Amino acid sequence: MSATTKSLKATRPDSNYAPASSGSDTSDHTLDPNATQALDAQGGRPGLNIVEGSCADPVAVDAVLSGLAERRGVVYHLAGNADIRGGADDRDKDLRGTVLGTAQELEGMTRHGVRDFVMTSSGAVYGEGLQPPLSVAAGPLQPLSLYGVGKTAAEAFAHAYCAMFSLRAWIFRLGNVVGARMSRGAIRDFITKLGADPTRLEILGDGAQRKKYLLVEDCVEALLALPDQLEPTEQRPGVVMNLGSDSTTAINTIARCVIEELGLADVTLVPLGGVKGWGGGGNQPFVKLDISELSALDWKPSRSSDEAVREGARRTVAEIGQASR
Repeated sequence: MSATTKSLKATRPDSNYAPASSGSDTSDHTLDPNATQALDAQGGRPGLNIVEGSCADPVAVDAVLSGLAERRGVVYHLAGNADIRGGADDRDKDLRGTVLGTAQELEGMTRHGVRDFVMTSSGAVYGEGLQPPLSVAAGPLQPLSLYGVGKTAAEAFAHAYCAMFSLRAWIFRLGNVVGARMSRGAIRDFITKLGADPTRLEILGDGAQRKKYLLVEDCVEALLALPDQLEPTEQRPGVVMNLGSDSTTAINTIARCVIEELGLADVTLVPLGGVKGWGGGGNQPFVKLDISELSALDWKPSRSSDEAVREGARRTVAEIGQASR
């Protein structure tokens, strides 16, 4: 999360939750250039109120949460630093954006009597050394990056507020979410590199790094639908669930997919070596989340990991243009 965050109140007619205000629910959206453009385009949408402020600012949080309890609203907290590499340079970025922002949102909920809290976390909380597939019961959590540390701490705050102040939380540990308007990630990185040199593509690491990829629509659908199926209990007021596809995709596969979507041929892949890829000790080259609980709920994403990557590449190519020939 940057210093400024836009909070959204958006219509959600198919939810069992009552509206937050005038047919609205409340969530937070990280403010970056891509997000700003996307939000501005939605400015006239009925039922949508954009409030600009910081999640770490109690005054801004109060402005968003005021009146929410009377409408039995739910807070969707999606804000936080999403730039893992950037957190290595600006080392309190995750503390400010993820940990303090989450803590202030939760504290604001107690002031306003709001109970229900849905937040996005990450598979980065697991770190390495645990036996895959990674279950939400796996531990100890030993994240390798400050980003992962921030998500782990934010989860802990949510659990503590549930236990101490009778909140209810749904925490979703996401795989890699892809779609249009991505400001970082392998897909955008490869498109940018091929725009500079359409004959050669450098790949950080050995290209064998493998993770789960999830199309953004599937992610949103799950965040909206699954809380209604996962009722917190007195013993477990904070529900934790992995959210991802049922397959994984290798970096080399992403590279070939981007090349095909750009319509290029005879591109030489140049792996730079090493297992970690970018980030040295902060990167997890293999993340395989256990999503068996999703199957038990009879929910599955509409696309496999490879299909999500393909669609993400197609949309991003359309967004930022074709590579130079």
